[in-house]
Amino acid sequence: MVRKMRDQAANLRQLVKIKENEQTAISKSNTRIITITSGKGGVGKTNLTVNLGIILQNMGYKVLIIDADLGLGNVDILLGISSRYNLSHVIFNNMNIYDVITIGPSGIMILPGGNGLLELANMESVKLDRFIRELVKLDSMADIILIDTGAGLSNNNIKMILAANEVILITTPEPTSLMDAYGVVKIVSSIERNTNFNLIMNRVEDKNEATTNIKNFQKAGKRFLDVEISKLGVVDNSYLVSKCIKAQRPFVLEYPNSKISKQLKNIANHIVGIDKQPKTTMTTYILKLFNIFKNN
Repeated sequence: MVRKMRDQAANLRQLVKIKENEQTAISKSNTRIITITSGKGGVGKTNLTVNLGIILQNMGYKVLIIDADLGLGNVDILLGISSRYNLSHVIFNNMNIYDVITIGPSGIMILPGGNGLLELANMESVKLDRFIRELVKLDSMADIILIDTGAGLSNNNIKMILAANEVILITTPEPTSLMDAYGVVKIVSSIERNTNFNLIMNRVEDKNEATTNIKNFQKAGKRFLDVEISKLGVVDNSYLVSKCIKAQRPFVLEYPNSKISKQLKNIANHIVGIDKQPKTTMTTYILKLFNIFKNN
């Protein structure tokens, strides 16, 4: 088993090296991969991910959302589109990744994850090589890849966060939401010190309260964990959100001039304006994820 894992890792590294050389020749800039997560469910994480992706797409970036909320993926439901396939079909049915991707509003691309990413550690070498060869196609397709993880502190969610160097935490002003989000920072930072944490506070009723909560969150991260947490912005609580979810339409398209749409556009501008975040490739992310699943 150990030898098999070593062979897989060696094959994967060789494949990554080849593909990264190809990528360098194709483009001087690499894909930006952002993992979006939350400490608990019900904070509006997936809805913000979808609407944020559409804004970035309309700003001229090619955006792909990977729905990695295992077992509870609902990006396609929010958009009112049907997804017959997911990453598992790429692995076990030899499907081309192009055939698994669904096109949503504004041309945004959706890739349902299913349990595909969890299969990495148990894949045979041949299947792993083919899977990686399919995933590296994403680097030439997208400028920004948003990975919508599941909510909570499950082992699998933590692993997917650890594989990313850029993380957006979604929280609400509720104490339980803040504590659970802090728990994510605590666990991840104890294992990987180089993770860049960014915070969005959703469903805000009182701006002053939200500002205080964010400052306290940042102070706690710095004082007790020695972690810098950047504020991306806040999004108000609005009846328009539930109205659009029922209609299966993104609020940034239905109500582009609403306050919440403008707030999310400001957040998008903040994200693309961050120069300190290192760009990467999908192959680099998968290599790191593979090693994490293999060693834990």
